[in-house]
Amino acid sequence: MIKGKLLKRALRSAASMLTRQGFHVSEERYSAAYLKRYGFEINTFIDIGVYQGSPVFYELFKDKKFILIDPQPDTMEKAAESVKGLDFDYIQSGAGATRDTATLALEGPSSSLMKRRDWKRQAEKTVEIQIAPLDELLANKGYSGPFGLKVDTEGFDLDVLKGAVQTLRETHFVFTEASLRRRFEGGYRFSELVAFMAEQGFEVADVIPHRSHNRLVDVLFVRAGSPALEPNAVPVRTVG
Repeated sequence: MIKGKLLKRALRSAASMLTRQGFHVSEERYSAAYLKRYGFEINTFIDIGVYQGSPVFYELFKDKKFILIDPQPDTMEKAAESVKGLDFDYIQSGAGATRDTATLALEGPSSSLMKRRDWKRQAEKTVEIQIAPLDELLANKGYSGPFGLKVDTEGFDLDVLKGAVQTLRETHFVFTEASLRRRFEGGYRFSELVAFMAEQGFEVADVIPHRSHNRLVDVLFVRAGSPALEPNAVPVRTVG
């Protein structure tokens, strides 16, 4: 008990010192512990842009069905540890607004179908991939909603969502990476993403900043009528 009190006092002191230096100390919001407070009830989680996996969501929905979608041929090798023990199907494909063939620049977790403006160099390795709308990829597969959807496609996020209009009707939340700056040539504006999601019946419930820069954020969209939009529905723990 005494050790616990001393630790809390030390944390408050450290937080106060950091605050005076212009920093804010609060809990990590990209975590299963935090996102669990939203109380999402889904049957199937769709992970678009897998790379090495999405452990936060795999932990949060570990007893649900997972659909993993990624065009890179070594996806399952890289994500093997993360998906161990999960009930999942893997679809090797890109996702977009229309069916097409495209060039994927291979840059590990930053692989993209878009030409970058935020790096001085361009990828040395590329591969041709097939793209299809999410609605087509899931058609007649028997997957049951409601769905949760995560999108991490390095600038192609809005295109992915435009190909998922039918799926979004059965989706309770969308967690997507979103560009704030002009990171890609021909990339969407942040306001376009928000407007499109509003047309589909979603509102922004949370914005989680990147730890080391302000070029992008993670955005959590929920249904417009969700109780998660009430003022004090999902508290954030702070130190201080």
